[in-house]
Amino acid sequence: MKLIQHISFFFLIIFAFSCVGTNSKKIKSKEKIRVEYPETYELANIILALTKYGKTDKWEVRQNFDYYNKVQEYFNPVSEHPLLDSVNYSRERWQEFLSFRTDSYAFEFDKNNTLKRKMDFYTNKGFQPFDDHLDLINDFIKESNFREFFEQNKTYYDSVSDKYKKTQYLNEMRNFLIKEFGEQYSNEDKYNIVLSPFVYRMNCHRNIDSTTVADFITIPDYILSDTISTKEKDIATSIHSLFTEMDHGYVNPTTNQYKELVNKNFNANLWENKSGYNDDDDNSGNAVFNEYMTWAVYDIFLKKHFSKIADEVGLNWSFQNDNRGFEYSQLFTQKLLTLYIQKEDGLTLKDLYPKILEWTSKIQKDLTKPKIISPKDSTYIKFSGKTKITILFSEPMKKNDTVTTIFQDGKNLRQFIDLNNTENNLSWSENGKELKFEISLPTSRDAYYFQFNWWGTKHPLISQKGVLIKSGSYFKVIDK
Repeated sequence: MKLIQHISFFFLIIFAFSCVGTNSKKIKSKEKIRVEYPETYELANIILALTKYGKTDKWEVRQNFDYYNKVQEYFNPVSEHPLLDSVNYSRERWQEFLSFRTDSYAFEFDKNNTLKRKMDFYTNKGFQPFDDHLDLINDFIKESNFREFFEQNKTYYDSVSDKYKKTQYLNEMRNFLIKEFGEQYSNEDKYNIVLSPFVYRMNCHRNIDSTTVADFITIPDYILSDTISTKEKDIATSIHSLFTEMDHGYVNPTTNQYKELVNKNFNANLWENKSGYNDDDDNSGNAVFNEYMTWAVYDIFLKKHFSKIADEVGLNWSFQNDNRGFEYSQLFTQKLLTLYIQKEDGLTLKDLYPKILEWTSKIQKDLTKPKIISPKDSTYIKFSGKTKITILFSEPMKKNDTVTTIFQDGKNLRQFIDLNNTENNLSWSENGKELKFEISLPTSRDAYYFQFNWWGTKHPLISQKGVLIKSGSYFKVIDK
């Protein structure tokens, strides 16, 4: 069951959707990471932010911050420029949107302030929208005085880059990945992180040329504020975006080394549900396995650097990965964590590939996703005194003493409630397929929602096999 759109304001988390190039060749980069704020990349992002789609889709382009408002005001005189209609993309045309945004990195200004392609880099094979609109783009640059605007805001760009470098554990990430997977890049090559505050969705890890790799990444909200966040939870959560792009440069080559073992022991059809990653040319399922690995490796990094909050933050991202179609993320992650904790001294994550693949071969035969089968989407209950509610599941669940629900009315009310035996008479059936609890429902609304396994849930519903019920599962109660 999926929560209806007006309830789930936590869909901000979709910014972490990954668009890693799964078929690109292995490229090397130097150990020192360079953070960039390229002029041409900012140009592309500004153009997309000025389009109708950029203004109306609340997840594609970051909005409602001072610099966004400054851009809208400065470029208002060219709001009718024909370029903006020509590149007015949509969620369905995401490859064009992403290619326009990221291909801009391959261009530079010549001595006449005209954009020219400087390298043979394309984000998505078969798409070249930046090239196709180059004449209009150059006209837009001239008509809008873009280069003057960029120069005026150089201090802002530098401050964003500096804050990013100070908070995102860049060196710690690289050192961890090198230790666990070996050095995948040479010291002569380049590793760049490319920034724009407008990027709100679709992070990308791309090979630029034979000596350069780059991550086109989302900037955490707190970096754009006046003060740098010192909250560990904020930092631990936000670095996921970069980490799960960066570690593809280590996980993917390792998976390729174990390709035959992956093909034999990992059936991608059983591990994903409409994720869009199970479409490799060779149908090997490597892309699906790599997604599970990259997100699980992040949890191990959390254990090392954010041990007190690692479980909570990692669980949140398991909910998100479930929502992306990787329904057994928590199960896979916990197994890899266990193998890592129990490994012999001197072994690394790379050495654990045979063991995790031996496990997937055995466990995938019995993979099932638990569901709430009753009540259905809605049930009628009299809102008076303590209301008794019974939930039936499709399979036995772990009989936890506490279960977190997000209680809401679909409008203004939204609160986390930890259901337990003391306050709610929480009880499980002997076989774990039935959960009962009591709760007093306010009478100010005609209907309320109980949502489970969503961002911020500390005590999830999880099967005895270790599989979470679908992220965002809910049911609705209506006053008789």
